Amino acid sequence: MAIILPHPASPPDEPTDAHLIQCVQRGDHAAFSRLVQRHLAAVRAFIAMKLPVLHLADELTHEAFVFAFRNLSGFELKSSFRAWLRAIAYNLVRRELLRFARERQNLSRLEQVQILELLNTTASDGERDEAIFLQECLGKLSEPM
Repeated sequence: MAIILPHPASPPDEPTDAHLIQCVQRGDHAAFSRLVQRHLAAVRAFIAMKLPVLHLADELTHEAFVFAFRNLSGFELKSSFRAWLRAIAYNLVRRELLRFARERQNLSRLEQVQILELLNTTASDGERDEAIFLQECLGKLSEPM
C-alpha cells in the first residue's frame, strides 16, 4: 500500500508552481531552478524506489527534469506539476527496466552461444568438459538468475 503524502503548501511569500511555470514559459529560466529545488527530493525518491540499480536514480532524475524543462511549453497550468514529473519519471524508469531486461536476455543468449561454439569447435577434451559442466550449471539456475 502506497502512502501518499500531501504536497506541502507553499509559504505565503513563495510563488506557486503555476506561477513559476508561467515565468519559465515567458523565458525566465531561473524560475525552473526553484521548481527543481521544490520537487527534486520527491522525484528522486520515486525513481529510487522503482529501480533495481540505485546508482541510476540520479541519472534518471536529471533526465526527468531535462525532459520537463524542454516540454514545459505543453504543460497545462491546471494540472499538478508534481504529478506530471512523476509521470515523466515513471516512463523513464519503465524504459530503463525494459532496457535492463533486454540486456540481461541478450547476455544470457550470448553465454549459450559461446558454450555451444565451444562444444562444437575443436576444443580440447578439458575445454569441452568445462563447457558441458557450465551448460549443466546454467540449466539448473532459476529463470531470474
